[in-house]
Amino acid sequence: MKVKKREAFDHIRLSSLCLIDRVKLQSGMAMLAVVAIILSVVTFATITTTQSVQQFYTHEKVRRDSESSKVSLKQHLKNVAGALRSQSVTNALNTTDVDYLSTTIEASALEGTEGQPLTHFKVKVSHDSDNSAYTTHFLRYPSLLRLPTPLQHLSWDNQVTNWLFNRDISSLSASFFAESESLTQCHNMLPANVYWITGNCILNSNALAHHSGSNPILLVVVNGNLTLQANTHVYGLIVMLSTSHNSFTLKVASSASITGTYVANTPITEQINGAIVLSTPLLQTLQASTPLAKIMPIPGTAYDDL
Repeated sequence: MKVKKREAFDHIRLSSLCLIDRVKLQSGMAMLAVVAIILSVVTFATITTTQSVQQFYTHEKVRRDSESSKVSLKQHLKNVAGALRSQSVTNALNTTDVDYLSTTIEASALEGTEGQPLTHFKVKVSHDSDNSAYTTHFLRYPSLLRLPTPLQHLSWDNQVTNWLFNRDISSLSASFFAESESLTQCHNMLPANVYWITGNCILNSNALAHHSGSNPILLVVVNGNLTLQANTHVYGLIVMLSTSHNSFTLKVASSASITGTYVANTPITEQINGAIVLSTPLLQTLQASTPLAKIMPIPGTAYDDL
């Protein structure tokens, strides 16, 4: 009887242990399932985050490449415009050629209200690798915007710089002209078409040997006297400027001459023994000359050409 009770007890104990093991197993499997779910969520989140990061860097690279391409196009436009200021369309294309960029230029000759020679350019540059393109319109115009009026010839006008260059004397300097020689005296002058002299200027027959009626000059003398010695001939426009209350003198020797005209912004003392020949055609040649040309983008005409 005791044996049977013990067997029954052992059976119950074994059954309890099996039940406990089964419960533990089920709990363990449930825990594993939870862990698996968590791992799946983490894996999904990691993959999603990785994809998002990759997409971000991809988009960022595209954006940066696009910005870099746009900067490259705009810089090239500036280079082309700089070349067009003084060169023909063909030469400008040749001197600014870049292997990975394509450039097209359309040019139209215009005339200003005062007869100024103007040129309108439509310039389009495109990037060969991504087909991005940028277009801007430019206007080439003379820095000598207007010729002296009959009242300004051989005389003075306190607004003469505003009329000639569209600049007040306070904002006018040698840097206004794209090609100029800025000097403090008139000895050993290099060949040029625009001279900005600060101080006294004494010209002899050799100083301007390079210029002529077909190659006139603009000579600006600021706060100084101008003297043309014997056999010195000036072809072009002389502008005498004073930024003070001092009076300055123009001296022309008997065998010297000025062909074109001279003007001033204040009264000057004239000691003219040589010839003064007014010449509008010569001044028009000067106005149309390349060294006096300027170029600017036309506001509101720049756009992405997609």
